[in-house]
Amino acid sequence: MANDYTSSTDAFADISEGSYTTSDYPVMSDFVTFASRQIDAAFGRMAGFFYPTTDDVTYYYNGSGSATQYIDEFVSISSVAVAESGGLSSTDYTTWVEGTDYITYPYNASALGKPFTALGLVDYAGTKGAFYSGQKSVKVVGVAGYSASPPAIVAKATKIQAVQWFMKAKMGYQMVNSGGETASALNYALDDNVLTILKPIFLEFS
Repeated sequence: MANDYTSSTDAFADISEGSYTTSDYPVMSDFVTFASRQIDAAFGRMAGFFYPTTDDVTYYYNGSGSATQYIDEFVSISSVAVAESGGLSSTDYTTWVEGTDYITYPYNASALGKPFTALGLVDYAGTKGAFYSGQKSVKVVGVAGYSASPPAIVAKATKIQAVQWFMKAKMGYQMVNSGGETASALNYALDDNVLTILKPIFLEFS
């Protein structure tokens, strides 16, 4: 199961009024989970993208045939192997050494809480000529996702959205519209202010 980007306890901490019982926490937890998954969907990414599990996955890529190989977002990379002479069997892949054969981009990803998105050949006394072209010729093993823990703006956006849905639920899924009339509030799309909070990350992906 994919991780949530905040908790019901943290979400309730953002509500300055009201008295909540133990029965309210599972409801808020459901809203937190749904908000987390709606944020994933808004970015077109896998469930738990901003807070992945620590399990390694194996992704394959067609080789670029050049000095740069673009990959999906990875929090960390355990190994890179390339089918240097073609072929798709496990014995066809040669494991490359980081720092000797390839480096990861961007350089300061971990320090900035950003994912790795590309590999590059070592161009000073490097031992490889290119990421050999061919179907599935590049194999990357690591933790796929954006960051090891949810970025602050993702956690905040999740809280805001979950609290909004929770408050609507407490009102019987009703709200007052601009004309002062009570109207249905059965809308589970991400709120505009939540999308605004997430805009800096959207700009990274544009």
